[in-house]
Amino acid sequence: MADLCRIGIDTLGSETPTSEIVQGALDFARGHEECQLVFVGREDELRCVREFGHSVVPCEESISQYESLIGILRHKRNSSMKVGLQLVAASKIDAVVSTGDTGALMALSRQVIPMLPQFDRPSIIKRFDGKRGPVWMLDLGANIIRKLSLLVQFAQMGSAYAKAIGRLERPRISLLNIGSEARKGPQVLREVASMLSRTASLNFVGYTEADQLFDGTTDVVVADGFSGNVALKSIEGAIGISHYFIEGELRAAGLDDSELAISVAQRVRDKLSAQAYNGASLIGLNGIVVKSHGRTDRVGIGSALRLAKEEIKAGVPSFLKSFQFS
Repeated sequence: MADLCRIGIDTLGSETPTSEIVQGALDFARGHEECQLVFVGREDELRCVREFGHSVVPCEESISQYESLIGILRHKRNSSMKVGLQLVAASKIDAVVSTGDTGALMALSRQVIPMLPQFDRPSIIKRFDGKRGPVWMLDLGANIIRKLSLLVQFAQMGSAYAKAIGRLERPRISLLNIGSEARKGPQVLREVASMLSRTASLNFVGYTEADQLFDGTTDVVVADGFSGNVALKSIEGAIGISHYFIEGELRAAGLDDSELAISVAQRVRDKLSAQAYNGASLIGLNGIVVKSHGRTDRVGIGSALRLAKEEIKAGVPSFLKSFQFS
């Protein structure tokens, strides 16, 4: 098949049972016949996938979220996560999806897959749906240091990514800050803003406050990994409490048996579902690595695999490598 997408799946080291990961992946594959899946994990848990034409790379070693990064880098040489990344580096698969620990995935990705030449460190980017279309945000936790050169690189990555995936001709780039006024925020953010405003290849539109993320005034929001991860977890928490209030109000109004009310509430829940938009990408690497939430379900696994497929089709690493910044 000329347009075959080969996607690896790290099935170990997750809070999600392997059986759930397998079922979600097989559900995805049934609707995407151009995708060939390569499962990395324990043979006895994955034997069934061969019946559907997919491959298994046997691997017994997993990575726990409680292990030190130094120990992982030095001693976990045959972990399922590392094996999946090695398959990407060797071009035996086109992308890998992992539900494992984010810090370990970041560290091993840097060890195994070369960086693209114009970038120093990978960044985690994720798409959200806003009032007027998609919004991409980075970094969401890969780099907690706030450094001018890195933030400028994140803006470049985000702009190129939005062009490749979102097909936006000139994405609007903004910096996450505590206010929209030029004098607000740390000195380093003001310096980054000054530099971005002078970069002709970037459409820098200024600062974005956290309550404006989805208003449609920006396409890409740039943050350091600490602030970005706090924003991400706040969004997830807000979605969770929204589900809780919707269900409570339906019961209080006696509408929990109303087909119309239940239908409307379900559509809202679907739009806000973390699983429907599961998957964030480590970009800046010369390969495609997708991080799935560690507590995902079969729907979330399918979402992460769809993201991997989209990035393969868009040729994200090649696009970022060839994109000219000035």
